[in-house]
Amino acid sequence: MLKEKAKAVNTISTLVDVLLAIISFNIALYLEFGRVSVLHHKDSVILQLLIVIFWTLLSKGLGTNILYRSRPYSMVLFNCIGLAIIGTVLLVVSAWAFNLFYLGIGLFLVFAVLDLFFTFGFKTLIYQILKGARRKGFNYLNMVLIGDKSALPFIRQLISHPEWGYRVNAIIGNESLLKRCPDIAPMLAEDTDLEQLLRDKAIDEVIVCKEVLDPQQLESYVQICSEMGVVFRLYSPFFTMLANKTHMHYFGTTPLLTISNTPMSYLALQSKALFDRVFSAFVLFMLIPAFLVIGIAIKLDSKGPVFFSQKRVGLRGRRFMVHKFRTMVVNAEELKQELMAQNEMDGPVFKIAKDPRITRVGQFLRKTSLDELPQFFNALMGEMSVVGPRPPLPDEVREYERWQLRRLSMKPGITCIWQVSGRNDIPFEEWMKMDLEYIDNWSLKLDFVIFLKTIRTMLRGDGK
Repeated sequence: MLKEKAKAVNTISTLVDVLLAIISFNIALYLEFGRVSVLHHKDSVILQLLIVIFWTLLSKGLGTNILYRSRPYSMVLFNCIGLAIIGTVLLVVSAWAFNLFYLGIGLFLVFAVLDLFFTFGFKTLIYQILKGARRKGFNYLNMVLIGDKSALPFIRQLISHPEWGYRVNAIIGNESLLKRCPDIAPMLAEDTDLEQLLRDKAIDEVIVCKEVLDPQQLESYVQICSEMGVVFRLYSPFFTMLANKTHMHYFGTTPLLTISNTPMSYLALQSKALFDRVFSAFVLFMLIPAFLVIGIAIKLDSKGPVFFSQKRVGLRGRRFMVHKFRTMVVNAEELKQELMAQNEMDGPVFKIAKDPRITRVGQFLRKTSLDELPQFFNALMGEMSVVGPRPPLPDEVREYERWQLRRLSMKPGITCIWQVSGRNDIPFEEWMKMDLEYIDNWSLKLDFVIFLKTIRTMLRGDGK
């Protein structure tokens, strides 16, 4: 039933994407030629028929027709941009092929902008309505969660996002999960009979979130859910790695399954590096006045230099000097030893909420993340990236466990996934796992999403 309902909703959403594109094209015609009727531009009928074909295929292909429960607006925007750009390019090529290019490139540019505006605006409105309804207890799905301690981050997400519309009816887990898990649902032992539980309760989805999977038990879960018509979902770090980092490598005629835990797309990585340098140069040029204002404010607030430089560890252990606006008193490092007992972070990281070493201007700079702006110099020099795991101190790296060292396999970034997901509230081990998940799932799209979330964090002043 849920699958049929989703198909119907997706079909309607595809039709809406096509309709909005047709409306956008006719508005663009009116703006360019001063009349709405396509009878004055009969050739435009051909282009509108092509719009129906292209937007139907692209809406399904790019997934813009799917209304995800937990998709961030940045991801929706990215897909809408893809729909508008790819569709318009196909339309321009078709206009050239049918000798219709006399309509002018301006028409297509206006159409692309209007289509992006209407499509993203409409989807934002629908998402807002659906999220509001789910917060009030409507349009929800019942879930059974089976997991171990690795499921804790996912459970925290469910608690903090009621707009996703999931109700956890039961949590099946071992003692490591039952002791640390918030009291949000009945806690059941690992040997709980899943089939009987699904018979007794109205359950829509079963989610397994475990680090170590028992193949026989997993097969049993899949079979039970399949036969009873319940959606089954699985999360495992190993499965994530297999899905994203495997390829066949041939030694002569011998095929070997190869697993690599680092991004390997040369073209995508080079595109990321090019963007880092071009965007950093643009930011540094545009923010010269801001640099001057911040520099003056720092000087007036406390004695010492404007910038603070510190040795950090970069790509695969390379050392470099990271630059920031100074937010602490000059003798901050000496005072650190006196404050070690107040450290609020676990692991080798030192941070406290009300650090007495931070200046008044420094508090503002940290809250808005403006203290990170000089790191665009590092990105311009190729030492850092705009998005990537934060560069650690050498002392911190020396205390890393072996599995944590893999976060050094990508160039460090000015912003990262944990900075837009709770900042200092995230335990150290979970922070490391989030960085590794970023590496495992890295794409230009993911960088785009994190970049937009960083802007939101800065505007809200959520930094610490």
